[in-house]
Amino acid sequence: MDKLKNFIDTNREAFEDDLLPEGHFDRFEKKLAPARKNRFKLYSLCAFAAAASIALLFLFRMPGGTPAPIHQKAAIQKTCKAQEEINELRVYYNMQIDDILAQMETLYKKEQAPGAAGLLQESRKILKDNYMFEKTILPTLPCSNDALFAMNQHYSTSIETLNFMLEQMERVTTENVTTNK
Repeated sequence: MDKLKNFIDTNREAFEDDLLPEGHFDRFEKKLAPARKNRFKLYSLCAFAAAASIALLFLFRMPGGTPAPIHQKAAIQKTCKAQEEINELRVYYNMQIDDILAQMETLYKKEQAPGAAGLLQESRKILKDNYMFEKTILPTLPCSNDALFAMNQHYSTSIETLNFMLEQMERVTTENVTTNK
C-alpha cells in the first residue's frame, strides 16, 4: 500500500490530467448495448402476466374453485378430529385444575394457617404457567397425537403438583387447628 502511495505522490502530474483520450466517449457508447426504444410493450406484457397470475390465484382460492384432492380432504378431516380432541382435553384438564384451586381457596378461607398463603400463591403460578402453555406452546404443536401426548404430560404434571400442594395445605391447616385447640 505504501508503494502505491509513493508512486502516486511521485507521479502526481500524470494523475492530475482530467482530459481523456480523444474519441473515448464515442468508443464507450459503441460498447454499450443499444437502448430499447419501445419499453411500453415490455411493461404492458409484464403487467398483463402479473394480472393473469393474480386472477388465477384468486380463482383457485375462492370457494367453489378447484376441489382439493381426496387425500388432502382426508388430512383436513383428520386434523379437525385431532383439534377437537385437543380442545376437549384442554377443557377437561382446566376443569380439574379449577376444582383443585377451589378446594385450596376454600381451605385457606376457612383456616388461614401459616404457609397456606404461600401454597395458594404458588398454585396460582402453576395456573399462570398453564395459561402461557395454552397461548404460546399449544398453538405451535402439530395437530396430531404428538400434541395430545405433550398436553397429557404437561397437564398431568401440573395436576400432580397441585394435588401435592393441596395435601400440604390440608396438613398445614389440620396442624394449625390441633395447635389452636
